[in-house]
Amino acid sequence: MWKFITHHEFSLGIFILFFSALWMTIFLGSYNWFVVLPLGISWAGLICLFDFFERKYFSHSVIPDTIWRGRKLFIISVVSLLFCVLLDGFGVFVARLWYYPFWSLKIYLAIAPFAFGAYTLLLFILYEFAKDLVTNHRKINLGHYVKKQFYEMIMNSELVLGIIGYLLSINYALRFLANPSLSSFIINQKGEVPFSGFYIIILVFIATFFIFEYICFKQNKQTLTHDILSGNFWPIIFITIANIIAIVSIEFLNGPFQVWVFANWPYDNIRILNVPVVAMFLWPLQFPVFLSMLRALFPSKEVVW
Repeated sequence: MWKFITHHEFSLGIFILFFSALWMTIFLGSYNWFVVLPLGISWAGLICLFDFFERKYFSHSVIPDTIWRGRKLFIISVVSLLFCVLLDGFGVFVARLWYYPFWSLKIYLAIAPFAFGAYTLLLFILYEFAKDLVTNHRKINLGHYVKKQFYEMIMNSELVLGIIGYLLSINYALRFLANPSLSSFIINQKGEVPFSGFYIIILVFIATFFIFEYICFKQNKQTLTHDILSGNFWPIIFITIANIIAIVSIEFLNGPFQVWVFANWPYDNIRILNVPVVAMFLWPLQFPVFLSMLRALFPSKEVVW
């Protein structure tokens, strides 16, 4: 099967994208949970396309046609589930920053693991594509030396701040979920929630990043924190490029169909193609979070930053 996909990756990607767009357009305005599934399937098409470019021009691929690539895909799948719990756990059930108008809770729980597996894999490929595209055409300056004592102090501070952030976030989430008037488990309609929920999801994202950066530090792996301290901002540039591609291919594609709907954002009325501008500015936060998680689980030879 993997050999077939490898040989027809580009054609498969185009076909899946065309089929998804055609299907969603045909049923425009008459959606239910089944009809909207091809929007998520379109991510598989994007994965095929960008993996084709990665393999053709940079000799990289996530197709598990070798033992190592199979392990790599398994690690990404595990991280995607953890990332799903963070992103939707706080974004949907606590902060209520978006909801799924066509899905009941049961259908969501059945579909979400597969959707987030494809979603996270797509983000990883986009980051790898952006990194390879830049490094293949430009020499990268790795920055200057960082004193060991200063670096250790920063990383220890990140661990403490990460733990505090998690304690505050979990405490807020438990109090929120225990409030019967907030209907936490209704995911297919807009919920009226305290504005503080917006800051909680930012806090839990930063806390997660700090904790996994510390884990990577203890594993003697390169961290994004070290890159920034040394003046190497190239990973930020890679994230910015990948983020732009992701917003266009994921969020703007969802705009006409509204399979998920944003709500309760600051300045919510300021939008581009149904995406709040504030959400677009915060979108890049996803990359350092799940990439630091991957870095902690990947072997040292697999360079992420």
